[in-house]
Amino acid sequence: MKVIIFAGLFVFCQLGFSADIISNEELKNTQLPIIHEEVDDATALANAMKRKDIIEDKAGNLPFVLLPHRPNYVMPFAYTDRPYEDPYAEVLQDKWTGFKKVESIFQISVKYQIAQLDEANKYRVFVAYTNKSYWQVYNEDLSRPFRETNHEPELILQISPNWKFINRVTLALNHQSNGQYQGFSRSWNRIIAGLYHVEGDSVYGIQPWWRMPEDQSDDPDDPKDDDNPDIYNYLGYANFIWYKRFGTQSAMLTFGNNFDIDSNKGWGNIEWNFPLTARLRGFVQWHEGYGHSLIEYNHYQRRIGIGIKITDYL
Repeated sequence: MKVIIFAGLFVFCQLGFSADIISNEELKNTQLPIIHEEVDDATALANAMKRKDIIEDKAGNLPFVLLPHRPNYVMPFAYTDRPYEDPYAEVLQDKWTGFKKVESIFQISVKYQIAQLDEANKYRVFVAYTNKSYWQVYNEDLSRPFRETNHEPELILQISPNWKFINRVTLALNHQSNGQYQGFSRSWNRIIAGLYHVEGDSVYGIQPWWRMPEDQSDDPDDPKDDDNPDIYNYLGYANFIWYKRFGTQSAMLTFGNNFDIDSNKGWGNIEWNFPLTARLRGFVQWHEGYGHSLIEYNHYQRRIGIGIKITDYL
């Protein structure tokens, strides 16, 4: 069995201060900044961040309210340059007909505040879950399968200290896996920190992590064995983030690198977001490098996709 990293979850539910449940009238009277308006870029970013903070603060006093965590989106058309087929072709051999280069990708990501550690609710504890699926919906020959689904539960401490250079800090206990067995299985457990700085119309972030050790018996049939012991060599030891606001539009760059001069490897995502309606945003995303999904963490990939977001980071 894989390492179970959320055994202490219910202990956290007992932490924090008791809060009165806010009324519907208080919710209706809450003034949220408008984010779909033409203002200067720095004001647009400040409004988006303030809006998110107000919503999360109010939700902390309400039971059974799920908040968006990472972006929730559907990407109906994603063109992948080199679909990773080796594990499947090895098992199915002559029966393998191959993946299509065009597929659909969607992500569902939610979180729930389980505790507040101070009266001002600046120290919050969340439990979160992210599901990212790669769907061969246009592949009739293979009966339109989900070729990969990555599951990512987390336990997160979020702090809003407003220090001089650090505006937000997070510390997460993170598990990520694709829920497969033996030769198809990929997973790892990490402790991930997050440090974020806001300046003008931009947010800068770094997310260093430490991987929790797993058994390495070199036996592919051992379910306790580490599925991907060399994942650091491809994804590095941290995510680097730059988010920039352009009025109602935004751009985001995320990347990682192993910083190995002799065998340099890494990955990068760049995307452009733009409003479609008051509720929906469109986006175009380009991926280059490793780690496109867990099954292909060590497979170099290029992908471009266009999609619709229900929620974004900001």
